[in-house]
Amino acid sequence: MRRYSARPYGGSVTGLRIVSMLMAILVLWMLYNRLNDPATWRAFADDKEPASAQLPTGIPSAQETIIPGPNDLDEVEVASIQELFELVTDKSPLKSREMDAYWRLMDWSRTQSFAELEKRAIKDIAFTQLWEQPEIYRGKPIRLRLHALRVLEYPAPKDQPTFEKVYEAWGGTSESRTLLYSVVFPDLPSGLPVGPEIRAEIEFVGYFLKLLSYKGYDQKTGVPLMATRAAPLLVGRAKFISSPPLPPPPKSDPWIIPLAIGGAILLIGMSVWASRSKRNKSKVRMLPDELYSIATPRDLAIGPPFGGLDATEPAVNVGMSDKSELNPASPQPATYTDQST
Repeated sequence: MRRYSARPYGGSVTGLRIVSMLMAILVLWMLYNRLNDPATWRAFADDKEPASAQLPTGIPSAQETIIPGPNDLDEVEVASIQELFELVTDKSPLKSREMDAYWRLMDWSRTQSFAELEKRAIKDIAFTQLWEQPEIYRGKPIRLRLHALRVLEYPAPKDQPTFEKVYEAWGGTSESRTLLYSVVFPDLPSGLPVGPEIRAEIEFVGYFLKLLSYKGYDQKTGVPLMATRAAPLLVGRAKFISSPPLPPPPKSDPWIIPLAIGGAILLIGMSVWASRSKRNKSKVRMLPDELYSIATPRDLAIGPPFGGLDATEPAVNVGMSDKSELNPASPQPATYTDQST
């Protein structure tokens, strides 16, 4: 008789289910730890420009060098530069035939201060506007708030005696995100760092020249990207706002990865062990003693002999009995014994 164990509180929990539950708790804890890090959500933050940007205390204002001369307010000057704009090609590197228009816009920006140029500048322009219709905005003053990522300096050419160096800054705006602008200015604002990898907020006002093509690189691998990109190139004046602090490094728990790998190996091992135990239980093995217990009398009468008996011997009918034995209610012949002797 099979024995059954009573479980008043339900069936027992297998080891595989316990390990799966622990792994699920571990994964949830890892997700909570990662989502609790502010650096995870920094990419989704909407950095809006403040209504009024002010210089931080302790940083002096840059001294602007103003050289009298014609600019875009002179109709004759505007008409003469249109011939130079016809030689400009968008979405291509800066070419030698485009340098006359480049230096003409540089001279225009030096004839007026930052505040005067800002009054006539186009504000809140979208990157797609310059990308789709560069000829409309060519030679127009535009104001930008840049998140500068790189500031490089170059020596000025010999035919420009009024300044010694030219500074080039690369960065994006809150609207363009990862799409970059390239701005050029002859006067370095006070407090603005110079280097290939910086973080600084600057305001720029200058004239749009062209869409300058450049080759992008993957930030993780350093492999150049196949698609050629282009950045709007502007020439004018810049003003330093602030240098935001570097973001804190992301939290790293060196023991999480080994723990996750160990838990995965343990879960796989438990799964293999459980599948093998189920297969072993599904195989029913019948022993010879069990054959006797389940055999009927008729099977013993007509079945093959056991115990090494010779098959030629007549079968013994151990399963069938006389009708009188099978039916005890049938009348039996009476037997009398003579007791007189």
